[in-house]
Amino acid sequence: MLVAVGHWGGAFDSDLGGDPDEAAHAVTALMLRDYATAAAGAPPMGFARTYYEDFPRVALGHYPPLYYLVAAPLLLPGASVTILILLQAITLAGLAALTVGTARRLSLHVGIQMAAGVAVLVLPFALKLAQHVMADILLAFLCLWAVLAWANYLRQPTVGRALGWGCIAAAAILTKGSGMGLCLLPPVASFFAGRLRLMATGSWWLSALPVAVLAGPWMIYSTGISKEGMTLLSPLQYFLEAVPYYLGATPLVFGWPLTVAAAIGAIAGCRRKALSYEAASLIGMSVGMVAVLLFVPVGLSTRYMLTLAPVIVIAGAFGVDVIPWRGSASRFGKPLLLATIAAAPLMWNGLLKKEVHGFTEAVMRSGTPAPGESKKHWLVASDPRGEGAIIAAAAFNCPQRSPSLLRVYRGSKELGSSDWMGRDYKAAFTQTAQMLAHLDEIQVSRVFIDLSVAADRRQPHEGQLLAAMQSRDPRWSLDFEQPVTRQSWEKGTLLVYKRTALPASAGPQQ
Repeated sequence: MLVAVGHWGGAFDSDLGGDPDEAAHAVTALMLRDYATAAAGAPPMGFARTYYEDFPRVALGHYPPLYYLVAAPLLLPGASVTILILLQAITLAGLAALTVGTARRLSLHVGIQMAAGVAVLVLPFALKLAQHVMADILLAFLCLWAVLAWANYLRQPTVGRALGWGCIAAAAILTKGSGMGLCLLPPVASFFAGRLRLMATGSWWLSALPVAVLAGPWMIYSTGISKEGMTLLSPLQYFLEAVPYYLGATPLVFGWPLTVAAAIGAIAGCRRKALSYEAASLIGMSVGMVAVLLFVPVGLSTRYMLTLAPVIVIAGAFGVDVIPWRGSASRFGKPLLLATIAAAPLMWNGLLKKEVHGFTEAVMRSGTPAPGESKKHWLVASDPRGEGAIIAAAAFNCPQRSPSLLRVYRGSKELGSSDWMGRDYKAAFTQTAQMLAHLDEIQVSRVFIDLSVAADRRQPHEGQLLAAMQSRDPRWSLDFEQPVTRQSWEKGTLLVYKRTALPASAGPQQ
């Protein structure tokens, strides 16, 4: 079903520009694949540095490595974006299956169990993430797995089960830093399950050992890098912005019917004298992930709420289950009702299609160098989505990446400067002649200028570069204009210029 939805939604035909981070995830996975196939045994940091210089959308450091370690082996048969999209579909199906298993552990009727799994699959924002190369679905899968693992530990506390939970939690943290929210799961779940005495046992504390050993070194290493992805708000300032944002986003993301049903289910659960270990663990995970949403200033986005989707769906299942329903029809009516209210946003708004086109076609029309040709240097000027789409298309279509036949410069880094979040921007050049001289110096032979970016969102260097290309300088001429689509309602043109002559002082064109 998810593969069909992916085709219908355009995921398999779209360029890697649906999200600013999408190209970064894809290129980083490709880098690990290329290291394994072309440079295994070479110093990894040197390889990564060179790869980043050629295709500057490698995000290892800003993001932990596990998603890439999962995705890279799947690319070994060939550099195919389709494989990465299929991975998203498989992972979302796994999340739905875990949701069914959790509902079963909570003793919900088999029909409602299955409806809970379907509910996860029809949430519009989950389907949207399945169409993009992102790590959020894998994180949600690991977080729910951690819930079941800790419930197993609470039921039968052994060292093996504690260490098993720690390994899953470490995997979540090594997928996205927000997996750190799982650190609150053990104490919160132990409290709600009435098992606080376990905190006096060695096994309870040993659950943190895999997190410290496996995830700790990476978190320490990447602390300085990941800070660049944080907003400048203090935790309190961010909290005051995040609370109304996520409160307002919840009914929009999950739909009012499911949100109300989840609230009813949560109230009904609070009236119980004792919570099951699974319910207590779900609460523990929810508390931890909500704390991350509200206090860690990484920016506001509804996709960060995917870890809470199984919780909302299962709470909604309980909300539906407590509705009085006479007769045997409840066995069919309640599952149908749960699936219907979960699908309400999808039925109301329809499937949001991924329609990003034109960037890959521009790369193909420009012609990546064939083996034996001299190395080419390109430059792309756009926002992070456009730059990423061109770089990813160039990387996946370049016949040789190690050593690379192509280097793509980002205009935002080569003609300007800013941090990871685009703050403290400063243009590198004030005069057209200086900019053209720099293009000569780095031997750029092709320039991509993305005019699909709204004029009020373009950086000064983009206007400077366009003026330079249109200055009738004999070194440059317009090769072609490529129509591009970012979304069905957001279209524009990508101007592609080629070098027609080199200054007398320059060497052979590359």
